[in-house]
Amino acid sequence: MKKCLFYGDSNTYGVDVRGGHSGARYPENQRFTGILANELKGEWEFIVEAKVGRCIPSMDFELEEFEEVIEKAGRIDLLAIMLGTNDYLSYSKPDADRVAGRMKALIDKLFENEAYSSRKTDILLIAPPKLDFTGDRYYEKFSTLDGGLSKALHNVAEEEGVHFADVGSLRLPLEKDGIHLTIEAEEPVAKYLLDVFRELKVHKD
Repeated sequence: MKKCLFYGDSNTYGVDVRGGHSGARYPENQRFTGILANELKGEWEFIVEAKVGRCIPSMDFELEEFEEVIEKAGRIDLLAIMLGTNDYLSYSKPDADRVAGRMKALIDKLFENEAYSSRKTDILLIAPPKLDFTGDRYYEKFSTLDGGLSKALHNVAEEEGVHFADVGSLRLPLEKDGIHLTIEAEEPVAKYLLDVFRELKVHKD
């Protein structure tokens, strides 16, 4: 059985913003990661390491936390990373290329590890869901409905020679904040990624 570590932010965490606090989550069996685990039982084991507000690790403390997560997971066949939303929203103006640069730097750092450079552990880069701030005078410029953020991350995946999936290509219902997946969006994400996982060719000893 193959083993995958999902590393993500609030949308991988399955945050339920209706719960009134950042720790509220959708039920495990209704999160896209839980649906995937059920559908691929016996084929894949999933470890989910997700946190609300997480950015692509770039600062020392973020990289230390990332390395601890990787070490704790042990031997894995696939590292699936779905990040970039919080980075994108932290800038004073939209800058998909800057997000892509951070992701490239992280993947380059992973390739310093023999497990990744030898492809004993593969990487799946997942472009996050689209942001939709339509009608918001300030934040509308941060909407990613044009697919620019997904394209920038796709370019990184191609340049680095890693697997790519584009959740940002899906038309998904979002909460009123224009950022977070509704519970109804979890199943379509899972179905899309289910096809991705069934087509993946990863190294397995």
